[in-house]
Amino acid sequence: MKLDRSTMLLLVIVFAAGWWTSSRPAPTPGPTDRPVLRWIAKAAKSLLWIALVAEPAPPDASTRVVRTRVDREGFEILDNAETL
Repeated sequence: MKLDRSTMLLLVIVFAAGWWTSSRPAPTPGPTDRPVLRWIAKAAKSLLWIALVAEPAPPDASTRVVRTRVDREGFEILDNAETL
């Protein structure tokens, strides 16, 4: 591919335009600009405090022993097809 003078000029202009637009600082939104996100964050914090003082889950009373068998090479194989 040959780069002639007009192609090089176009590349320089596009590069300069990209450089100029990226050098401007982007506006940073403050918490007052997003009331919905502020409400979600406040609700999440409240729910975390509630979860901290809530009673723990009951212990799991049903324990299951998984049976395994040993194959020809000596590795244990879990019996996943067992029905309850």
